[in-house]
Amino acid sequence: MNIHTSYLGEITIDPTEILNFEHGIPGFEEEKSFILLQLDENSIFQILQSIKTKSLAFILTIPYELVTDYNFDIDEATLKSLEIKNETEVAVFSIVSLKDTIANSTVNLKAPIVINTSNKKAKQVILDNDHFAIRHKLSFESVKG
Repeated sequence: MNIHTSYLGEITIDPTEILNFEHGIPGFEEEKSFILLQLDENSIFQILQSIKTKSLAFILTIPYELVTDYNFDIDEATLKSLEIKNETEVAVFSIVSLKDTIANSTVNLKAPIVINTSNKKAKQVILDNDHFAIRHKLSFESVKG
């Protein structure tokens, strides 16, 4: 299947890798199908690209690479809606807001993207936790390695 993307042009994707956001992403509720793409081979960043809308793509990163004490419990409703049976099925990403420099860019730790890697169901979860910020500074010091 071919799609047009914001960052990579036209690409061929495997339809079995399409992520299903049953209720969309907050602010983009009509967008339900996305694909996770590598930005480049060695990058800590990935792209969450809409299947339907070329211009809709989010830069994601793994929050555990940025914040060593990042952790949260997934609520029962999310576990049920994503049909998560054990932790090995779970992948967690955070949305990056790119600014003019990496040092000024931020990552949203308050609303991670949770993916069931087995069935490709996904959801953006809003955490009820004041410890994590919506705009956590993304700096070179934050990145491991």
